[in-house]
Amino acid sequence: MKYIITENRLNNIVFKYLDMKYGALEQKKGKYSDIIFDFPDEEYGILGWEKSGNLYVFHKLRDEISKYFGLDNNDSLRVIGKWVEDRYNLKVINTNGQSMYYLARG
Repeated sequence: MKYIITENRLNNIVFKYLDMKYGALEQKKGKYSDIIFDFPDEEYGILGWEKSGNLYVFHKLRDEISKYFGLDNNDSLRVIGKWVEDRYNLKVINTNGQSMYYLARG
């Protein structure tokens, strides 16, 4: 059975998932990004944000969202970027998938 849902409704569902699983991320100074979002006691972050509006997403998070919600990689990155804008009040212009080494703390 197929269901058709609006983009806004899908965003809300993904936002709830991200809130549950990644709502406890801490903001820290990054080595390559202005802000790194990571879990306590982790060496690498899940997200990296630059003042220029670039958001870097750990590729495993992008893949997780793609798999769970049936989105392609670009749509997953787009909705993660909207979540970061909404939850952290940061302007996101570009969203890119990255390896965790780029998401190192400073």
